[in-house]
Amino acid sequence: MNTVQELRAALRAGHGYPGDAERLDAELAGQLPRRVPADHLGEANAVADAVAVAEIVSAYRGRVLLAADREAADAVNEAVHDLLARQGAE
Repeated sequence: MNTVQELRAALRAGHGYPGDAERLDAELAGQLPRRVPADHLGEANAVADAVAVAEIVSAYRGRVLLAADREAADAVNEAVHDLLARQGAE
């Protein structure tokens, strides 16, 4: 996965976790600058948006890779199940 489109395609094909494709799009929509005039490209908010987008893409790429590793996915699912069971017991 070298592009956002490849990441989206992987998520829509069922890789990752349920709802990831929709959450990715929502998170990206919240961070992408609407229109930044050329004379404002160097401003901190435009850079912060690019950093946030890179972090979002990296996180979802990691989720796809994690889900593809069956042992890791099983370990995560077990940990989540245990956590939810403990929360329900409180």
